[in-house]
Order: sequence, then structure tokens, then C-alpha cells
Amino acid sequence: MRAARFLDRFRKVERETSPLFLFAEDSEGFEAAIADNPEELAKAFDTAAARVEGYIAEVMPGSFASAACDASGMILIADDSFRAWLGPIEASGAMVRPVAEGTPRLSMIAQDRSGRPVAIAAGDSRAAATWPLSAEVRAALGNGQARYALVAFRPDSAGWLRAARAHGFTRSEARLVSALIQQGDLRAAAGRAEIAYETARKLVASAMAKCGAARQTDLVREAMRLAAGDLRTPVNVDRLFADLFDLTLRQARVARGIASGGTRAQVANAMRISEHAVKSELKIVFVACGVETAVDLTRIVAEVDALAGLASACDVALNHGQASEEPLRIVARSWAAGQIAVADHGPAKGFPVVIFQVNTMSRSISLRFIAQLQAQGLRPIIFDRSGYGLTDHVEGDPYRTVTHDLADVLDALGCPAAILLSRGFASGAVTAAAALPERILGGVLLGPDPPVELDPMRSGMMGAGRAIFYDRPWLAEALVRVMARRTSSDSIARLMRESVADSPIDLAALDDPQEMAIIARSGRQAALGMRGFLSEVLAQSSGARAVSLPDGSAWTIAYGLDDPLYRFEGAAAEHWKAVLPGVATAPIEKGGRFLHLTHGETIARLCAEVLGRAIS
Repeated sequence: MRAARFLDRFRKVERETSPLFLFAEDSEGFEAAIADNPEELAKAFDTAAARVEGYIAEVMPGSFASAACDASGMILIADDSFRAWLGPIEASGAMVRPVAEGTPRLSMIAQDRSGRPVAIAAGDSRAAATWPLSAEVRAALGNGQARYALVAFRPDSAGWLRAARAHGFTRSEARLVSALIQQGDLRAAAGRAEIAYETARKLVASAMAKCGAARQTDLVREAMRLAAGDLRTPVNVDRLFADLFDLTLRQARVARGIASGGTRAQVANAMRISEHAVKSELKIVFVACGVETAVDLTRIVAEVDALAGLASACDVALNHGQASEEPLRIVARSWAAGQIAVADHGPAKGFPVVIFQVNTMSRSISLRFIAQLQAQGLRPIIFDRSGYGLTDHVEGDPYRTVTHDLADVLDALGCPAAILLSRGFASGAVTAAAALPERILGGVLLGPDPPVELDPMRSGMMGAGRAIFYDRPWLAEALVRVMARRTSSDSIARLMRESVADSPIDLAALDDPQEMAIIARSGRQAALGMRGFLSEVLAQSSGARAVSLPDGSAWTIAYGLDDPLYRFEGAAAEHWKAVLPGVATAPIEKGGRFLHLTHGETIARLCAEVLGRAIS
């Protein structure tokens, strides 16, 4: 009966809002549904995930221009950025295709000032409620002057600065990349940037090398992706692109293949068509999109991707400073395809401490804790693991992947050695340390989770989650789709509080609005990917264990005596002592799960002590 009531409520709630809070609010019903009716629960998850095409999004507000139009599609009002792009609205007579109530969609204005087509997202006041609109546009929607909001992707200086900093571009490289995106041709970009063409060739080659781009199209796509914020393209974007430009689905896929950095031969091979067919389809694409070069095609594909991510997002957050101020670096993998997102908090002279977050969080972490580590002479570094945040996913063993990615991060940041601080994925952290003995000198594990067979907790919200991932892994993928497509900042906050509901000291720490905002942002970054989360928990559920070190004397395990999730005792404690022979232990009185928030100075001091033991 309890399972049926939970499922009925879940189905009703998910039609209107994020259903994830029910896992916390009715954890007993959640447990009962898993135990008594897992097949119906899987169907409910599938329905909830299918209701939304997109994922969570965090956007750079200055990267989007906004306007508003009436029911016929006539533009009535626009902000300064939109006007600067399209010219005087009063004189242009610009119109967009009408859209359905409550359903955001991509549309198109015929031309901008340069004569190129411009993709936009359009939606009514409900659909655009969380979009980055100017105050005047939002007011026009609110007072009934306008029917629909319009958003175009047009990054400002803050967006380009984020992209430039993330890849370490020089000022000249950044200026040239921006001009290349605007002009669609390197020679024209050199003229706009007022530099010689040969100099431009050298600068663009340097920029490409820094971001691991094989072609200029890769460079343009990557710069625009970062300038937009943290967005994930919806699964139906090929169809959206085809509809927008009146292309066939095959033509849209050819366009997106070229814009994603593929050569004609590579696109032909991937699509199993002839290279001649790709060439023919590409001619049609160029005409339909109003472009003449692959670089300019990449520009409009990136616009569509950003706007599709915004229009279809299950939840949108505007980042007024955090993203632009974040010490973000993007590192090209040396051992596999893709990139790794890194937050290097410095200072450069500090000794590196690489932080592993729990598997429901990504690279954002308490700024107060960062300062406490820095006060101990340390250099905090956090990277999005494979399939998290802005880091590309690598299929296969997540333990092997995190080891290679860790080495690439240290190489890219010029760090010969480091210590580790694990808030989560402790088995992966220790396994990476075992594979890199000359580079990882030691570390601190905070309340490390035991192997599956030593973790009997199956009650409460967290226990119910384990019952899925550990006991019914076939249900895990459906749950992850719901987590990725139906989450929100509010649901993250509620779930975090519920996870430590029996720990007053943790709840008090989460009462700090600044800390909770950072936790929500970190959870949003994790939800942007979720493929990494699924990969890690399934590896753990299949019995993956940490590789034992020959000597664990340069390691410390710190744990809260009031931790509501794990008790460092019995077989679990013996397991970690066997993995790290000689490890020091540091029980923390009145310590719960969020030790870095409640006992940050103590944890920072333990890291410094580990470093001292390692180098003595």
C-alpha cells in the first residue's frame, strides 16, 4: 500500500515540478516502491525523464541578448545588446515564427546587421520565467505588452573572458578568436583584429594547441561553449537544427558533424555515407544557413546548441559572478579524446592538494574551506571527474580514467607532485595514488565509504538509493535520467538536508546561505553530466575496490563521530586500514558528514600534517 501511494504521488507531482523532493519527503514510500514494485517505479522514472528533453543549465547572463514580441511575432522591445546586433527594431520590421503557449522553441530572425541568419529561442512568460531577460523585456511580458520573450546568444566581454582564461589564451589570442567567431574567416578576422595575416595564423595555431583543437571549428565551438555558461545540448538537437533551417535530418547531421570538428571523410565514415554525399549535402547546408565557411557554420551550430540547451533546460540558474570569477581551466586529455574542467584556486607557490568531491557534487566547494587550506600553504585544485560538469565522459573503468585524468591535470598545471583530499570516491582516489606513487605523496580521506558488501544501510533516502545502485543496478539508469532532467537548486538543497537529517551540526552548516548556494551549484554541475556518476556507482556496485598501497603512513582517515551515513568501525574500518597499512586515524568529536564545513581548519591542518610526513 505504501509503495502504491508513493508511486501515485510521484506520477502526480512530476507533471508540474521536480519530483526528486519526494525521495526525501517520503523515504519510506520510496523504499517500499523499490522493494515491492520496482518495475512500476522504473516506468514512472522513464515517464518523468521523457517529459523534459533538456538538462540543468547555468548561464552567463551577459552572453544572451533579449527582446519581446507580440502574438504575430512582431518584435516590440529589445535590450541594448539585441538592438546592437540587429539594428533599430522600429525600422527592421523583424518578426519571428509564433510559438505555442508554454512551449519554448527555437526560431529565426532572417538577418543580423551583417546579413547572417540569427538563431533565437522564443517562449511565453511561463517558459521564459528563468531565462536571462533584461528588466524591460521581463516587464513587457508581465504587463501584457508583449506575448513572447526572445533570447539570442551574443556573448559579452565576460563570456569571452571566461573562455580565454579557461584555456590560458593571451590577450592577442583571445581578441583573434573573438574576431574569428564574428567574421567566420581567419583572413577577415585578422583584418578586424588589425594584425597581419601571418601573425593571425600563428596566434590561432597557438590557441588551438592550448585547447586541444585539431581544426578552427573545434576552437570556435569550444570558445562559444564556455562563453555560454554550463549548458548541455538536448538529445533532439539534430531535429531542432533541421527544422530551424528547413533541412533534412541527414543534412543537419552532416552540418553538426563538420561543426564538431570532423573532416568530410570522418563525417562520411561516421554516417556510413559517401564522401561525395557529404560534399553535396554540405553545399545545401551552407546555402540554407547563410554561411560560406565551416567556421561560420560552427558559429551558428554553437548558437543553436546554446539556445536549445537554454530553451529545453529543466532548471536555469543565472550566474552573476561565480562562473566568471571561478579559476576555471580546461585541460586537453593526452591519453583519450575530450577535455577536463579544473578549478585551480592557487596560489602557484602553494603545495597542490587535489580534492575529490562526493559523487553528487562537482568542482565547486566552500570558499571558506579553500581559504583554510591556503592558510596552511596549500594550493587547492578540484577537477570535474569523467562525465561530471564540463569534463567529457570516457567510457570504461572510472578508476583507470580518474588516474589518467589526474596525471593530465598535474602535468597541465605544472605540478610534479600533490597530496589528495577525498570527500568522496575514496576508492578511486587511493587507486589513482597507487598508480602514481611518485606523484601522489599521501592524502586525507574524509569519512570514506566502505565497499558494497560492508555497507548494510538500506533505510532512509540514502539507504533507498543504495538499494537501487547496489542491489538493483538495472533500475539505476532510469533513476539517473530523472536526476539529470528533473533536478533544480531547490531539490538539491532539500535532498542535501535530508541526507544529514539526523546530524544537527551538519544541518546548522547548511543553514549558511552562502555555503548552501555553493553546494547547490556543485550539485548542478554534477547533474549536468550524470554519466560519470552512473559509471562510478555501477563500478562500486559490481565490487570494485581500492588498490592497496604498500605503505599508508603518509595518509590520514578523518571521520566524524556523529556521521549520519557511515561509521568508521568494525569491518569497514579494518578494510581501510588494510588498504592503507600504517594509516593515521583522526576521530572528530561533534563531527558529521560535512567536515570541511564544520571543522575546516582541522581538516586543513591534517592535510598539512600529511604533507609534512610525506616529505620528511
